[in-house]
Amino acid sequence: MKKTGLLLLILFSLSIHAQKAVKSKNLQLKYTLPENWSAEEFGGMSPWEDGNSTYCKCAGVSFSKPHKDGKMHVVVYPSTVSGLDSTKRLNVGNLHFENMIKYDKTTNKNFSFEKRKSNFTDLKSKSKSYEVIRFQAKHEGRIYVFYAWQESMNALNSTNERELMEMINAVEPL
Repeated sequence: MKKTGLLLLILFSLSIHAQKAVKSKNLQLKYTLPENWSAEEFGGMSPWEDGNSTYCKCAGVSFSKPHKDGKMHVVVYPSTVSGLDSTKRLNVGNLHFENMIKYDKTTNKNFSFEKRKSNFTDLKSKSKSYEVIRFQAKHEGRIYVFYAWQESMNALNSTNERELMEMINAVEPL
């Protein structure tokens, strides 16, 4: 009897700490936050080209996680093919993605990506900033642009890159 009670207590405790999936009908995304990650959706309701935030004049979701080597970030912008040409999705706030022609193809359980690793340029200081990975995925006529970086001037190491990928892998299309 004690073992059953203890087992129920453990299961209850685990269910309290389990993260629930968030469905964003506006962004056509679903995500389950890994431990210590937080999310903030921005921009207005559809269309995705409207809205105003510190990130861009568009809609999206920003994920962040405190880290001893510098805060981690993943920002996701939904778009249509026609909206993808907008320069606003090349920036995350005052950070501009320095596009690379060379890219790798990669997949996870939810998306097939074009992956480009480069750096941001800070538009205010005009100086090179954080190393960043840009993922672009298509799904049923929609395009998702992901930016993943860490607030550190050091190059992303493989361990920290895996932590960023954990958040990217937690995002899926609706």
